[in-house]
Amino acid sequence: MSAMFTRRQALVSGLGLAASGVLLAPARAVANTVAFDAAWDHLTFRRLTPNRFTLHGTAVDVVADSSSSILYRVLPEALRGATRATWVWEVENSVPPSDLSQIGNDDRNLGMFFVSMPAQAAARVGPNTSIRRMMLNSAAQVLMYTWGGGQPAGAVVPSPHAPDRLRNLITRPAQAGRFSETVDLTRDFPRVFGQDLQQLVAVAISSNSENSGTRVVARVSDLQVF
Repeated sequence: MSAMFTRRQALVSGLGLAASGVLLAPARAVANTVAFDAAWDHLTFRRLTPNRFTLHGTAVDVVADSSSSILYRVLPEALRGATRATWVWEVENSVPPSDLSQIGNDDRNLGMFFVSMPAQAAARVGPNTSIRRMMLNSAAQVLMYTWGGGQPAGAVVPSPHAPDRLRNLITRPAQAGRFSETVDLTRDFPRVFGQDLQQLVAVAISSNSENSGTRVVARVSDLQVF
């Protein structure tokens, strides 16, 4: 992943605009659907081919063909008190195992980012704030549930690009499959960073295959925070 960033509008085909819904989660908390709509933006990296993200309202298709980039959205203030999240993700074609602690060997099928900031910093985050700016903010902590790498599930791997602020929590090994995830951010942020979750200001999805020259075909759907 290059240290130099550029912003680019998301590559979108077949866009379905879905209104946010209110559903009952199994824990009887009110869950808020995070639609895959025009509120998402695309962060690309200079000198790297970007991924292809295709938005469908309740799902996003991801193709990383020797490429790397991030799809992200800033959360509205009404969702910033969320402490849990659920989603479904599936991988048809997988990258090989990698070492996520090494630049040049950090390919992954998917990463689900959750960006936490203290209230004062969060108050300065608006709908047009780029994830580059958030990731470079010293007050931010970015927890990435990662499908890939070579470490066992549950391992915490600091990113070599920003080890203090961006850390992987290995969730699935580098192989194909389909899984439904439910995560407790109040449990995982202290475990990964040694600090409590503050305010959840943004979510993002990444895929990296530029190092191995392979092709990832994947999908993320039914993303909710509550």
